[in-house]
Amino acid sequence: MNLKVKKVTSIGFCMVFLLDFAFNSCAQSGDSNPIVFDQFFKNYYMINPASMDSTGKVQIALGNRSLTGLFEGVNRLYADMNVRLNHASPAQYSRIGALVITYNDGAFINRTRAYARYSYTSSLGARSSVSAGGSVGIVNYTFLGSQAGGGGSASAFDGNLGLWYLRPKLKVGVSYQQMIRSILTPVNQRFELIPYINFNATYESYIGAHVMLTTHAYVRFQSTKYYDIQLAPLFLFYEKFESGVNLRYKRGVALLFGVKSITVGKGSIRFMGSFLLSTRKLANNFDNAFELSAGYAF
Repeated sequence: MNLKVKKVTSIGFCMVFLLDFAFNSCAQSGDSNPIVFDQFFKNYYMINPASMDSTGKVQIALGNRSLTGLFEGVNRLYADMNVRLNHASPAQYSRIGALVITYNDGAFINRTRAYARYSYTSSLGARSSVSAGGSVGIVNYTFLGSQAGGGGSASAFDGNLGLWYLRPKLKVGVSYQQMIRSILTPVNQRFELIPYINFNATYESYIGAHVMLTTHAYVRFQSTKYYDIQLAPLFLFYEKFESGVNLRYKRGVALLFGVKSITVGKGSIRFMGSFLLSTRKLANNFDNAFELSAGYAF
């Protein structure tokens, strides 16, 4: 085992320790977690700082989630960019990147997350590899003043760790989020960034000569009371058009339609739109959402 593979293995043992710590210290204090987009699979860096995609020297991803109905005007927006750094050995590479997520919760509440990210990927064999990554950044909550009361702003550091095990058809990931456990108090309310764990898996299979099925599974665990489960089968037709659904446990069904790849210059661009149909009797600010995402890689 060479030095670089040992480095990745050491990071893996650290992740096991952190995951054990998370399971033994979970708690919850309000809506202090990042929103999981219905199209989470279009930018896995939002839920795992390690790299699961070796394609493209430069990757750019954008997404917007807007609510309709009672919560119209509430939206979430993200922008992500990363660059691949090749190593002397073709079996290893790194990626550096940055992610910004903004939350507009109406006229008086704004939340922002900004992270810098690094990941290292190394081959384990002819058909498998592992990627380890981490991100650090700032979380800011701002409450603007109104007739009902004064405003305030608070910022705190945040950090995340992640791993991906990669094979040609199967990819399995785990990440430990909000590991610093920071506390923000922009006004009288206290927001604690409670650690939680993300589990992800994707599997690709051809079900026809020109139809490929990719199934994305996602589980977020914070405690036995606070968790999220999603399953998104996505069909790719003629390596061009995408269609599928995202089944969100006790939340609803998101209908997905997109274009996988359009050649533009030396790279390719993608688009996808989705709408979440709520199955809940009482809607909240996660339901009935319309999402758009786009990406460019070269």
